Amino acid sequence: MPPASTAADLLLEGDRAVAASLATRLLKPWRDNLVERPWGGARMRAFKRLPDPERGAAPVGESFEIAADDSDEEARQHPSLLTLDDGSRIALPALLAVHAEVLLGEEFVELYGRRYPLLPKLLDVAELLSVQAHPPGNTEVYVIVAADPGATIRLGFAADVSAETLAADMKAGRREQQRLLELFADVMTPDELQAELKGWFSRRNATADDIQSVLGRELGVGVRWPDVAACLAVLHGVYWRALDAMNAIPVAAGDVIYNANPPRVVEATGQPASAEVHALGNPEGRGILALEIRRPGPTMRAWDNVRFPLRPVDIDAALANVNLAATGSEDFIVESKLVRAGVRRSVDCEYFRLDHLELEAGAAIDVPASAPHSLHALNGKVAAHSANGHALGTLERGESALVPVGVGAYRIVAEGEAAALVKVDLPPYAD
Repeated sequence: MPPASTAADLLLEGDRAVAASLATRLLKPWRDNLVERPWGGARMRAFKRLPDPERGAAPVGESFEIAADDSDEEARQHPSLLTLDDGSRIALPALLAVHAEVLLGEEFVELYGRRYPLLPKLLDVAELLSVQAHPPGNTEVYVIVAADPGATIRLGFAADVSAETLAADMKAGRREQQRLLELFADVMTPDELQAELKGWFSRRNATADDIQSVLGRELGVGVRWPDVAACLAVLHGVYWRALDAMNAIPVAAGDVIYNANPPRVVEATGQPASAEVHALGNPEGRGILALEIRRPGPTMRAWDNVRFPLRPVDIDAALANVNLAATGSEDFIVESKLVRAGVRRSVDCEYFRLDHLELEAGAAIDVPASAPHSLHALNGKVAAHSANGHALGTLERGESALVPVGVGAYRIVAEGEAAALVKVDLPPYAD
């Protein structure tokens, strides 16, 4: 006798009754959709209540919270996974490919297709990320969950810059990086070189003399220290010129930073608002945990802060897609506004809207019916119930959920302690 079909099998075969049942509850993906990054930190696992990593494991830099858009390379590599009531598992993109109308609604599918058109992520930043850009129409928001005292991010150019001058400087730095690798090719791996140099580069006033006692004894046959020192001097200069070209914005827990061209830039260019040049993190290694909300789409890396091994960069494409005019910290720091009791709104743009739901222990917030949206628990635990009292599921710190169209209006109640969530909506908005 053939085995009975699982719920996942039935869904992939087009069973609308099973899909209709899913459309009336929170769709909560696995919270361990983690990605190792060289700049990753040590906050993510504890925040998401996951086991400590094995000894020697690479640091985790990102967690893909809702990933259901196969047109985006990262979302395709790290799709959200759901566990169904019978224990079977299904990828969210595959589920939407078959049942988008049931789960998201026909109007939503007409606007956005059979996908979820945002890519919320958690970022655990312990070192500098690369200097990056995105195409027009791709803005980002960072909700700071936790940050070390004195933590900063680099965002937007602090003064007008020349793309030609900056590109020439970065390309020269890239050539010197390759040269440095070649000088040490016979005696050190790229990872070993990175381990020795990352702290040195992060010191503004460092000189080659400061590291000669370490690197000098590793020279291969025929390699002269003056050649190494000259290479390091060029790289150190490019490293700091790239950072100093951007605003250093202080961040602390609770801050909201909206990375988008200021209105004056949008008006001057006539282009859709996009992200400004950015390099999250800071050279001092002051850690940051943040919820990032952005649209799926390409990331162009202009410069990687002299990180080894070398990662791909596209300097010209990145600089062609950023605003080169001066900005200031005040262009990006967002002050949230009270919408109603327990609900504050920070970002309300043409791409997404962020509401911050803050509940004291035992308190409740009623959420009106709206289009599909996502919820992200930053603190505490809540239970969700439909308007008729049907249990929709729970959401605890470090978890996210996609709220299908069939849920309608619902109530969330903080269980045990105060809770904080971020609700992310897509246009058209229901006011």
